[in-house]
Amino acid sequence: MVVVANSQVPTTMFFALRGIKEAVVSGYVVIGTDAALALRDDLFQMAVDNCRTYAPFVLESLCWTVAVITKRSWGDLSEERRAVFVQTICDDILRHTTPCIGIIIAKYLLDEISGGSKCSDLHVPWEFHYACKVSFERSYMPRLFEASLKVLHRQLQRSLGEPQVKPGSSQTITYERRSALHIAEKVLGWTFTSPDADKVIDASFGQAKGGAQSNSVSGQRNIASDLDDSDDADTQNGSSIFNDETQNRTPLFPHSWQPLLLNRDVLGMFFSVYDAAVNDQMHIFFSPGSSHLALQCLTQLSGIRGKDIFNAPSPGESDSLRIEYAQIIMKGQLRLIRQVCATDLSSEGSEGIVMATTQMIRRFIEAQLDERPLTATNGQRLHSLTLLAAGVTETFEYFNEVGKYISMLLRAASGILESDVIQHIDEDFGDMDNYFVMQAFDELASAWSSVINEIREWSYMEDVSQAHQQNADHSSVSSATDISAVLSRGGVDDQSVMRSFMQFLTTAAHLIRSDYIQLRMLMCEDSVHSSDSRSNVSAVDQCILAKDFVVYEDQLQFFALLSRLDTRTSMDRLHESLCSRCNALQNEFGRLESKIKSGTFAESGGKSSQKAIDLLHEQIHWIVLLIGHVLADSGTSERVLIPQPIIDYSASCQNIEHDMVVQNIMAIFKLLQFELDSSSSELAAYVSPLLIETLYWALGRIGPIYLLFDHSDYRTMSSSLASAFGDSKTGGNGQAVVRGILGFVRHTFDEWSSEEDLLHMCISVLKNLSQRPNIAQEITQSPLFSPLVLYLSNNMGQIPESTHSSIVEALALLACYSHSADHSRSFSELKELITRGIATTLANENFSSQCHDHRVVSTLLDSLDMMDGLLSAANFRNMDMIFEMMFEMHPALVRLLSVYSGGDEVPCRTIQVLESAMRYLDISSLADNDYMLRFSHNVREILQQYHVLKQKSGVPLSSSTDVDSLNETTTLISAVSYLIRNEMGFAANEASQSTNKAVSDSYGETEVFGLYCIHTTVSQEQLQVPNVLRGYMQLLSEMIQYRTPSLLRWLPLPVWNSVVAMLVKGADSEIYDVCRRTYEAISKLGAYLKVVGLGGDAPEELKRVLSTGIKQMLSRLLEALLYSPFDAELVEPAGAALVTLRLIDPEHFQVCFRELLSNVSPSSAFAERLSATLTKFNTELENSESIRRLLASTDLIPDSIDGTTLRQPLFEFLVNTRAVLRIK
Repeated sequence: MVVVANSQVPTTMFFALRGIKEAVVSGYVVIGTDAALALRDDLFQMAVDNCRTYAPFVLESLCWTVAVITKRSWGDLSEERRAVFVQTICDDILRHTTPCIGIIIAKYLLDEISGGSKCSDLHVPWEFHYACKVSFERSYMPRLFEASLKVLHRQLQRSLGEPQVKPGSSQTITYERRSALHIAEKVLGWTFTSPDADKVIDASFGQAKGGAQSNSVSGQRNIASDLDDSDDADTQNGSSIFNDETQNRTPLFPHSWQPLLLNRDVLGMFFSVYDAAVNDQMHIFFSPGSSHLALQCLTQLSGIRGKDIFNAPSPGESDSLRIEYAQIIMKGQLRLIRQVCATDLSSEGSEGIVMATTQMIRRFIEAQLDERPLTATNGQRLHSLTLLAAGVTETFEYFNEVGKYISMLLRAASGILESDVIQHIDEDFGDMDNYFVMQAFDELASAWSSVINEIREWSYMEDVSQAHQQNADHSSVSSATDISAVLSRGGVDDQSVMRSFMQFLTTAAHLIRSDYIQLRMLMCEDSVHSSDSRSNVSAVDQCILAKDFVVYEDQLQFFALLSRLDTRTSMDRLHESLCSRCNALQNEFGRLESKIKSGTFAESGGKSSQKAIDLLHEQIHWIVLLIGHVLADSGTSERVLIPQPIIDYSASCQNIEHDMVVQNIMAIFKLLQFELDSSSSELAAYVSPLLIETLYWALGRIGPIYLLFDHSDYRTMSSSLASAFGDSKTGGNGQAVVRGILGFVRHTFDEWSSEEDLLHMCISVLKNLSQRPNIAQEITQSPLFSPLVLYLSNNMGQIPESTHSSIVEALALLACYSHSADHSRSFSELKELITRGIATTLANENFSSQCHDHRVVSTLLDSLDMMDGLLSAANFRNMDMIFEMMFEMHPALVRLLSVYSGGDEVPCRTIQVLESAMRYLDISSLADNDYMLRFSHNVREILQQYHVLKQKSGVPLSSSTDVDSLNETTTLISAVSYLIRNEMGFAANEASQSTNKAVSDSYGETEVFGLYCIHTTVSQEQLQVPNVLRGYMQLLSEMIQYRTPSLLRWLPLPVWNSVVAMLVKGADSEIYDVCRRTYEAISKLGAYLKVVGLGGDAPEELKRVLSTGIKQMLSRLLEALLYSPFDAELVEPAGAALVTLRLIDPEHFQVCFRELLSNVSPSSAFAERLSATLTKFNTELENSESIRRLLASTDLIPDSIDGTTLRQPLFEFLVNTRAVLRIK
């Protein structure tokens, strides 16, 4: 303290303050509360007296030290002394010197008490941190927030009331504003503790483990989020609201904050503060500036949500609060939207206001849609949009401006594309789609889609419940006085409001669609015009990127959603755009063909035509993507139907010529025909494989839904669609269209055999069509199908090898729907492709000497890929044929593993074939037990040969963590795992009587050998790779669940040691899936050992390994539960594992807990509390019905303990122990 008071060297003062802080933290018990508080007060006064003379970083350190001491002594202070200090800070904030010490201390105090990474290590139990947070946020944080509001109000009055400010006054006002906004921003981003008083420290579990799926929904609090005790956790504050989509929600404020946050003057003031900050240019000297902080606060305020904050004595008053809040936010956002619309979005600094305004709109809309109002009319609660329309006169004006804002963003992007600014954007962002304008569009598209989907869902539910509503008691009106009066005056109900919203959205949709199409067409021009200047590297990078229909899926779906609001207009516009460009494309090709025939082509050259054709191809590509999304939803299953708006529009058309749904689809067919015909002409160089690929994508999306549709799936059906694509039995032309597609496929393979992406898309069309039995039957009955199979079978050598597997899969799927004789012939042809490549190669007398020749290896790999594709096509129609092929090919597969070494690609591909066989083949379909035994022996022989191969190579997959080695390891694990699940499909577990014992034993031995093979060919380093570890733990859990007797019977002791070690490590893994699977495995294994036991004939060494392993697992699991960051969703499986291990070795459980007690603070209160907690936990377990059921079980493989019955006692046990044992 003397050094700080007397030194004139800032760095010396800084390190002295750091020393003071550490000394108080480590020696607080020795120093005592009074001495620590006296030191704090002296430091506080020193900061106030020297706020303008100390260096900024010294002043910050000084205030931080004051905040740390305050928190450390918080638990020892009375409410009166806490209130006095907080009031002192508030007084200093209101007095507001420059710089303001109260503001700086409040900022650090908020960080310290909030928890997470910004909380200093005080070396006290987490219960202390939690208690501080509860006390502070409930009683004192509102005071700091209110003080910051008073400062904002005062400076706002000064800035508005002093047109002629004195020199320096503007800077003072700006500093005050910025400082107060810092506090407000931190408070508005606060994560509140749970109001449930029964949970002492329910957040002591920490961050969710990786891979966990959040089950939280609107209005529900995540049990692990109140106080994040993980060291690397970061508190959510206003500065991070744009960074993480999962955090883009305003915190759930308690009811006590209602007077502050829902105050009309407070909400309006923040909008006024932003306006003042924008007008005051002084804010640019601060980072972050006042305007930025104000936007952060407004973003949080725009998403206020939850039942607590809007709670009122009556439903009417609650809804009135919502209306008043919504009105203020709408009015404020309307001003901001109009400001943004008047801004040049290509100017520097426009990104902040655009993104913030976008976030405000999205948060407000989604928060309003989250909860239904409490007011009811005609016996039913109003919709959220109805409440807004009834109570807020600006509702339709607001949504109208939001719609204009979306269109403005699109037009702004179009304007940038037409200006020179696009060059700078390409340099900084890559292209326009990565520019903030399009990011803002994506955000708003999501919010706008929520509104449309909400209305569509309401409309659907309204239709379903129409009969019930007619019988409802129309006199059952809510007693909510305020909102009821509004409804009675306006006569508003859900139906009238929703119809008005739908009409409004339809009008807005037309503008947005038009602007989006215009923007996409301009982007196409920019893409074509800038293609010459792009480097070869960029071109390569673009080739490996995902397809447009994947990258822009959200935008395309949004466009489809808008289009279905007004199907007629959108279909007309798309058809017009498509046809005009198709005609222009044909004209360009016609001119080129005329030049070639007249001999003038060489003189004029084709560069200008190439540019024009490239542009037309690019624009048509996008129009086809738009049409595909409008006409059909993704998916090819039987449940995907023609969208109802499409049917309604089509049914309203006079005839098929006026039905633009049919005309657009036929235009796609005609365009594909034109492109394919041009591919075989002199103009082939000008044809776009990308466009042909897109056209096939459209056929694959539309065809399975429209072609030969089932009338029974629809209440009504358009005569145009039935005529164009229906069955010929009902007068449809569907069969002719299917035959046309087969012709396209054959033509494509003739002309584009070197374009892999195009061929893959072409094959995917066949696979999609095969998912519809009626279409598949029509394909196989077509006179074009058998020649297509024969053509592809005979010309595989001219087709890229990467497509062979998919070709075989598609043809095998389709062949299943042909007549028996044709099916057998087609399957034989496909099988011949495989056997010709493998069996013939192996039969060559020079194979041993030529086996490593690249041509031989390539042939084998290609054949194995095709075999893999054939296995992927397995179903009940061809299962017997594929099993027969597997039996025939078994010697060849074993031979391949005996010839090649561990580093070759052939063994890896062989294991991939085995994995596919385990995944897709149904063992229960085999004719009898002999076939089942034969298949098990074959699988085991392949695994044994693979094991020999790896051992012979001298080095197992070992420490290699390259992609190929990891893939091989994952495939091996998956193969064994799929075998277990496949076989257990007809045998619940090893003790089941549903299968022959010899068969069960055989598969058990095979599966155990698979686990042995994994442990002897894969290193521990590889097993710890996350994806490998997930698969391994899933396998191990299934093995123990179904195959415990086989494991105890056949698994060697060294491997048991490895298995136990993996279970011990998995008990404290950072990966959610690994933890859950580990706990399930421990529970199942423990239940077996406790109830059934090892038996007297079990080796003593195995008993020792398992006994030691039980102790290790119990110690690690208890340590993980009590000390490590832990996901609350794992309480049930972890509890079942812990209790099961405790039943096996209760003495070691007591030893572990006594060791924990010995490491606790010497405080007798803590020790007594922990002992009492353990006693209560043991008592509750003794009375547990699920434990009694386990101990009384007579099953050969007993079920594990039901973790749900243990959740509450275990939860209380963990909460009370972690509250003391977790130290930070």
